[in-house]
Amino acid sequence: MRWQELKRKAEAPERGWILAYTREAVCFHPYESQEELEQELADQELLELHLFDQEKEYRSLSTRSRRFPGGVVETVENFAEQPSGEAFVYAEQVLLSGEWEGRTITILNHISYEEANGMAAIDNYRLKM
Repeated sequence: MRWQELKRKAEAPERGWILAYTREAVCFHPYESQEELEQELADQELLELHLFDQEKEYRSLSTRSRRFPGGVVETVENFAEQPSGEAFVYAEQVLLSGEWEGRTITILNHISYEEANGMAAIDNYRLKM
């Protein structure tokens, strides 16, 4: 998938952090605008892309699944850290290394619980710095 082919990128945070997996590298750094990202990613074949800030995450994945004829899955997640009802969010903090040593990234795991069968499942997630 290519940056130009993404249909929902306008819904991504205007500024925030990028985590991108390409055929050549992994990109992880803050960004100031989508125009900056367009220049950086224009010639890259993207396998997976996460654009996120404190409130929401845009996510796209390249796939060969027949369920997605275009070969791309795009979603925007902005669920609350403290949801109401039958859902729960577990925040997992991961300590970064390398260039970002000493900083953490938070993975918010959205967990739903079904009283009828007593099962809990992680049904979604989003990243945040």
